[in-house]
Amino acid sequence: MDNGELRYRLESKDGSAYVRVEASEAGGWQNSHYHKSVLETYIIQDKWAAFAELQGDDVLWRIMRPGDVYTTRREVSHNVYLPALAVIHVVKHGSSTELSDWFSDTALDMKTKHLSEEELLGQSLRTVSRGSGFYMHL
Repeated sequence: MDNGELRYRLESKDGSAYVRVEASEAGGWQNSHYHKSVLETYIIQDKWAAFAELQGDDVLWRIMRPGDVYTTRREVSHNVYLPALAVIHVVKHGSSTELSDWFSDTALDMKTKHLSEEELLGQSLRTVSRGSGFYMHL
């Protein structure tokens, strides 16, 4: 990927897949996207990950640690930040009849990709906690 990540992927023609993601030495953002049919389950192996999900005009943030698991929802845009040398697993499940069930969301990119690691980790100090994540209007 253009952010220096290494990805090891097994995929099937039905849209399901397993991906091991190893962050670069600098860490970085992935690209915001959503799926119409496939779900993604993120499993944190080493370090941590920041998970951003678009909720109307707000962004729901989750700081995930080793052992944490989260599954996306269909047609909900999301993005992931991985710090240096983090390792995560992504299981794509569900069935897709389309050649690609990956749809870019530049609106969420504009709300997330400019944030530094320090800003991400400080988000919870400026937001109201709601369940397992926290919301912030950007």
